[in-house]
Amino acid sequence: MGDVARPYPRPDRDTTPFWEAQNRHELVFQRCKQCEAVRYPVGPLCPRCRSFDFDWVVSGGRGTVHSYTVVHHQAHPAFPVPYTVVLAEMDEGPRVIAQLRTPPDGRCEIGMPVRVEWEDHPHQSLPVFVPDEDRGST
Repeated sequence: MGDVARPYPRPDRDTTPFWEAQNRHELVFQRCKQCEAVRYPVGPLCPRCRSFDFDWVVSGGRGTVHSYTVVHHQAHPAFPVPYTVVLAEMDEGPRVIAQLRTPPDGRCEIGMPVRVEWEDHPHQSLPVFVPDEDRGST
């Protein structure tokens, strides 16, 4: 069996600015101009007040592990196992799912501070989380 192509997102009218920002190594969220809610995932409408008016805000890229799982069953041949996926609550409020580059000791725990780094692929840069050693454990 040869190398299997990695699947990539398919940007659309609503998500293209989000994916373009990632290619610049920026994690962006939408902020509603009416109620100022910061939202993710990307969408055309504020789920809080139903406004269509929003700005893009650049995340500081820091958060805290809210939940995680270690994947042992290979669901796609392009992703060798095991790997860790975290749900990180970002400092701006939204929760983001991404792979964790596991530290050498293999540790991941709820409350662990993380920060975004980038994996550059031919078609798309994607965020990955790494332990945020500067912030230490909570």
